[in-house]
Amino acid sequence: MWFVTSGRRYDYDGVPPETYDAFRNAFAKGRFFNDFIRDRFQYRRIADEE
Repeated sequence: MWFVTSGRRYDYDGVPPETYDAFRNAFAKGRFFNDFIRDRFQYRRIADEE
C-alpha cells in the first residue's frame, strides 16, 4: 500500500486489505491515516522519479 504525502510517496508494508478498504472509504482520510496506519506499520520513502 502506498500513500503520497506532501508530494512524496511512501510504501507501507503489511497493511491488511480491510484497513486499506476502510481508508479508501473514509470521509476524513487524513484522520483515518493518523489513527489507524501511521506509526503502526513499517514504511519506506520511494525516491522521486526524474
